[in-house]
Amino acid sequence: MNAILMMGLAVCSAEAMPRLGGGGVAVRPAAQMQHHELAVGATLHLELPGNPTTGYVWQVAECSPQVEVSLGFASDSDDGGAPICGRPTMTTVDVTGKSAGKAVVKLVYSRPWEKDKEPLETCVLNITVK
Repeated sequence: MNAILMMGLAVCSAEAMPRLGGGGVAVRPAAQMQHHELAVGATLHLELPGNPTTGYVWQVAECSPQVEVSLGFASDSDDGGAPICGRPTMTTVDVTGKSAGKAVVKLVYSRPWEKDKEPLETCVLNITVK
């Protein structure tokens, strides 16, 4: 099993992983309120553990206009397809720098229909886009 999955539900980290193609940087889940620097056009790649079959999903709660955020799921199936039902999976988060400035991205792990409940986890990224 992927070592990142075994870390349990956590929030963003500055512990850098190898650089990705296209000038992106990947980070592992672990600590909150991390600061990252990103060039315009470059992408920061995060993987956050979760289990969407429980109804809990990572959602963008706040996003500054200097960046663009897209969410997806890392495949854990043998054929590279959709996540296996009932099994924890990684939510992929790509943050791309759009314009220079300081940006904040806030991600919450919650059930979208439970508007009156606090999220189980929160991930806040402070990003300087250059």
